[in-house]
Amino acid sequence: MAQLFSLGVMRTPLNKLKKADRALMAAFLFCFFVGLAIVAFVLRTYFKNELWVDTQTKPASVDLYDSLFVVAHILVYWLFPVFAAGFFLVGYIIWNYRRKRGAIEDHDKPDA
Repeated sequence: MAQLFSLGVMRTPLNKLKKADRALMAAFLFCFFVGLAIVAFVLRTYFKNELWVDTQTKPASVDLYDSLFVVAHILVYWLFPVFAAGFFLVGYIIWNYRRKRGAIEDHDKPDA
């Protein structure tokens, strides 16, 4: 057990850390923009009132339209905001991890 501690800390090469940092930044940006797109879609749908349809003027069964619009309301007004919050949460976790870890600098290179 004492020999394990005498080996020292093995560090990851700097180029691998920079690749991982770029991948994390790309994942953060993806999560942020997808979350914004979902929020924009929900707000546009809500403010334009696109899910309201006069079921009396449609030729199909009123029950069919009612059930479809109930499902659409649940998706747009409940599930999509939850998905957007999930994307924002994952983006925040990535951002917080990168912030706490700090910037990768050249002086972090191992001496050997």
